[in-house]
Amino acid sequence: MPLGFVVALTALYSTIAVRLHLRVHTGGYDLGIFEQAIRDYAALRPPIVELKGPGFNLLGDHFHPILVLIAPFYAVFPTPITLLVAQAFLFALAAWPLVSWAQRALGTRVAVAVGCVYGLSFGIASAVGFDFHEIAFAVPLLAFSLSALGQGRLTAASAWALPLLLVKEDLGVTAVAGIGVLIAWRGARRLGIVTAVIGIAASAIEMTVLLPLVNSAGSYDYWSKFAGGRPILEVALTSVDEKLGTLLLTLAITGFAAVCSPIVLVALPTLLWRFVGDDPNYWGTRYHYSAVLMPIVVAAMIEALARWKRSDSRRARRGIRVTVVAAVAITLVTIPNYSLERLIEPTLWQPNPRAGAIHAALAKIPDGATVSASDDLVPQLTSRATVTLFGLAPLNAIRPEWIVVDPYSSRHFQVHRGQEQRDLAEAQTHGYRVTFHRDGITLLRRSP
Repeated sequence: MPLGFVVALTALYSTIAVRLHLRVHTGGYDLGIFEQAIRDYAALRPPIVELKGPGFNLLGDHFHPILVLIAPFYAVFPTPITLLVAQAFLFALAAWPLVSWAQRALGTRVAVAVGCVYGLSFGIASAVGFDFHEIAFAVPLLAFSLSALGQGRLTAASAWALPLLLVKEDLGVTAVAGIGVLIAWRGARRLGIVTAVIGIAASAIEMTVLLPLVNSAGSYDYWSKFAGGRPILEVALTSVDEKLGTLLLTLAITGFAAVCSPIVLVALPTLLWRFVGDDPNYWGTRYHYSAVLMPIVVAAMIEALARWKRSDSRRARRGIRVTVVAAVAITLVTIPNYSLERLIEPTLWQPNPRAGAIHAALAKIPDGATVSASDDLVPQLTSRATVTLFGLAPLNAIRPEWIVVDPYSSRHFQVHRGQEQRDLAEAQTHGYRVTFHRDGITLLRRSP
């Protein structure tokens, strides 16, 4: 049964992500960024990402060397779809240890419910519908680690947790250290302390030494999210209703059973940094930020239900049934608000009405060219060209051979539509001429 969930969820997630990409609903921020990095890894080069700036090494942005594992697959299939399918598989793989544990501890019916709660959860659904991110590796690692922890396999729990240090620089503090504390609390004191110390030390080294060493500015870019803006207390008290909603929904998909297991404590550091970070994108349930929380709260749910079952009382059995039904119901109710609902939307299966113009314009750009493009057009080009985000850097500093702009893009994370249009007009006064214009898509070429 666990294998069935992995196969089904991989197919589900891949279908949604690939269809969104084919309909030009992915972006340079972030799919294009990661494709540029993995394209370089596949060519045995450092991960230089022009989308972040000229000569920008992505290992100076976040510490995620684990991405190199995708490079061999990308070398065979050099397309952004490779990244999307890899992410789909990694998210789906996390169901394996969770469902296996639930089946052994609680029976097949509850295991099916657990698989549905995890597989259809809002955190995973949001991430599936928003490009590709390195945390795709963290999700199965957390699932395997916490499933081992919940079943008393403490050495395995540590072994699965430590690779998180190669996924993202904060995970040593926000996940590995917490898992180490729980390992120590559950009897393997030396192993737990060593795991926690390694996690904290690794994050400290990555943030204060390795990232600044590679970063072009010689610093860790994300300190400003916490120490460079408003006071932390002021940020923490901003949009409290939204933050409370995120917390409640994260627990609600488990029927609130997660609060009955110490495993849920592993989620607290991630929630804490999000709620005190001075970026409104961190506070809600959109994007990819809640994906790492899903295996944590589901593992906590399984452990709580298993403990209730061992009590072998009628009240406990009733509590398990009510909790499982509530968890499944709440998870299903959230589906229309996140990406999985798109699977039944007719538009997902229909061609983008502007796709003809988009692909006609992009077809005029030769392989190996330098291109500055609108965010939604970037990942349509990154596999075969050197691409920058139009409007992010002064045109006279990068001087691309081609410019292609989509004014109707829904993706404007870094460059506002108005700025894009002003820069487009300015480009035509600096040696660029229009070679294609249809359905709003404008292609310019630099004059010799």
